[in-house]
Amino acid sequence: MNFPVEFGFVQIGLILLIVVALVLLVSALFMVRKVGLRVLIGRGASGLVLLLAAVVLLWVATLMQTFLGLTGEIKAAHVVATPVAGQEHKITVDLTLYGDDDHPDQRKTYEVEGDMWVLQANIVELEPWVNALGFHSGYKVSRLYGQRLDGVATKQNQIFLNGDDQDFFTDMRAGKWFTQPFVRSAYGNAVIAMPGDYDVYISRDAIKTREAGR
Repeated sequence: MNFPVEFGFVQIGLILLIVVALVLLVSALFMVRKVGLRVLIGRGASGLVLLLAAVVLLWVATLMQTFLGLTGEIKAAHVVATPVAGQEHKITVDLTLYGDDDHPDQRKTYEVEGDMWVLQANIVELEPWVNALGFHSGYKVSRLYGQRLDGVATKQNQIFLNGDDQDFFTDMRAGKWFTQPFVRSAYGNAVIAMPGDYDVYISRDAIKTREAGR
């Protein structure tokens, strides 16, 4: 998974914090000859703590750039699913994925095998204290596929949305997403519904759907 860097006020602030931390470390090294190790231990330790905290928080900010921010329940997609006339276990899915200031809306129509449609999202939930610093938990709608009411497995491959998400789950298995104390959880979540006209919402911990206009 690629993580493009888009600098904002938070990232700039963290970079300035890194600069301050480096200044503390360098000044402590220069002053150690004059006043001894006490300055190095005090000022150097403070600089090192600031440096580590700023670097890790900047990493979290960069990591979340491919995800849309979650600040509560938001409308993530619109689905109009219609059975294909004359074909069993086939539905047409007109899917609109809503973006934000950094991600454009996307609309495309798919033919899906099954009697129900399934929309899956990857969700990254940050700890509340990290949210309080201005970082938002995030999500990315990642897969579309179908299911049959009779339980028979479909033969159609799942449709990737917004690129391949295999690295996301590979990183989960390796434990890379569970970086304490910043990331509370990271997982995939899916919603399943019959044909119809739906709005799809994502909250801080789940993807859900309601009939359009409700």
